[in-house]
Amino acid sequence: MIAPHKYLDLNISLLNLGGVILNIIKEDGAVKYDELLEKVILLRGNSAKDVFIPTLSFLYILGKIKYQKDIDTIEYIK
Repeated sequence: MIAPHKYLDLNISLLNLGGVILNIIKEDGAVKYDELLEKVILLRGNSAKDVFIPTLSFLYILGKIKYQKDIDTIEYIK
């Protein structure tokens, strides 16, 4: 997913989508999972669904986001 190839659409690449998600979360503070998915689909199209969960995992591993299970929200970690 991170390694480029000739069929890679840069608009829905993992790194690009990570930047989009971080911008949305920084702007809104905490965002519900479903709302975040809808915003990403509006910005990048329906094909962004395939990369959405791996991108959230990538941001979580980097320590940029935190998931609140009890209220189903994703928060930005400063």
